[in-house]
Amino acid sequence: MAMRIRINNIECRFSQDRYEIIRWQPNCYYGKEAEYIEDGWKFSDGFYRRNQSGIHENCFKNPETCYTIATLNYRKGEGNCDLTSVGNRLLELSKPERADFFAVYEYAEDRIQEEELAREDEVEY
Repeated sequence: MAMRIRINNIECRFSQDRYEIIRWQPNCYYGKEAEYIEDGWKFSDGFYRRNQSGIHENCFKNPETCYTIATLNYRKGEGNCDLTSVGNRLLELSKPERADFFAVYEYAEDRIQEEELAREDEVEY
């Protein structure tokens, strides 16, 4: 099972072949599909479109949405992770969110090391 560690709205997960720390937030599109249709948005090929804008149909289905704050890349030779922030997103977190971020990061670092060591110990045939 893929690792997921979440404290409040900050989560670390393994996604798209990398570890990432994300921030969850309310989804402004959730449950509003009918409103967009009523407002003239037309559905085609998985998207609701109007003028030059488009919104994927999945955007209406989840109460939360997320974006990546940072990625963690395991360095096998060093036995630890490099943290790479996405732009200034880490700086945009509130003080409580930053505390959650570093708590998640600390837990994730330990779990990633465990997972990577387990992979190294797997016998290849």
